[in-house]
Amino acid sequence: MFLAPTTTARKFRKRLPFVLSSLLAITCLSASSALLSSCGAEIGVDAALSKNVYMELVDWHVSGLWVINCPVAWLRIKNFNHVPIKNPRVRYATYDFDGKKLSEGVYTIEGAVDAGQVGNFIEQYLGIVDLHSDKLMVQLVGVEPYH
Repeated sequence: MFLAPTTTARKFRKRLPFVLSSLLAITCLSASSALLSSCGAEIGVDAALSKNVYMELVDWHVSGLWVINCPVAWLRIKNFNHVPIKNPRVRYATYDFDGKKLSEGVYTIEGAVDAGQVGNFIEQYLGIVDLHSDKLMVQLVGVEPYH
């Protein structure tokens, strides 16, 4: 004897793939955010070396007005360590004219600075930012040892 499924069972069967995929997506997002968030230092950053590095924003402008809106920066890195460093990591934020934060991100400069030397990194395309960005703030996150 074959029993026909009830209306509730049919509705549940239709929604089951959506419920399972939603549950999987939430689980993946939670796991990835837990893995990617850091409680301490950035991954790959040497805190001891980073203390002896100074960064200066020499100049900047926005490239691709009304199309891409990417800040292009000239960053000067001064290495006061006794060993060379590489890949300085920079956190940046843009603000409007009134000081309201619009965009933020992290950028890694691909390059090295010898011990006791200064490195000039020009034409560094930091990332896509808001159209109304008028001010740029940069902060050194850290550096890696040069091996």
